[in-house]
Amino acid sequence: MGCEGKMNMKDMMGMMSTMMEGCGPEKMTDMMTQCVGAMAQHIPPEKRTDFVLKSVDALMEKGTSGMSESEKKAFLGKVVERIKGRG
Repeated sequence: MGCEGKMNMKDMMGMMSTMMEGCGPEKMTDMMTQCVGAMAQHIPPEKRTDFVLKSVDALMEKGTSGMSESEKKAFLGKVVERIKGRG
């Protein structure tokens, strides 16, 4: 563990690798969304926008990998619809 009881990147990656050994991708996505929900409330409000934008960028890039343009468009439409519904 790093300073102030926080986990450093190496320890976190090791823990995640161990957890993934017994879990499939579906279980990991469930766990990840729960982790983000628990963690986000502890991020200072002034830093949350940057965190969310970085997360959305990564999810959009990796989430649309291998999709056709029409699939990407449908994917983006669903994401935008969800975001607008929360506004």
